[in-house]
Amino acid sequence: RIEKARVSLDVEQYRARREKVLQEMALRVAGRVVATGRSISLEPMNPAERRIIHITLADHSGVSTESTGFGSARKVTVAPSGQ
Repeated sequence: RIEKARVSLDVEQYRARREKVLQEMALRVAGRVVATGRSISLEPMNPAERRIIHITLADHSGVSTESTGFGSARKVTVAPSGQ
């Protein structure tokens, strides 16, 4: 029986930097959604990156998040709460 091992490589703290960039972008977009009252769809992201957006905005009053699309084109839409 062959056992598989999952290996994660994080060169020069790329993951931590990418997470911070995604969190900052999510908060900027949420501010814009609240100000304009219009939904904004972000660029397509992998599941881990979409999860960061959802978690960052989970407790943000005034907006809700939803993943839309299929496969590699799946993205997060940030909408005003109640829409």
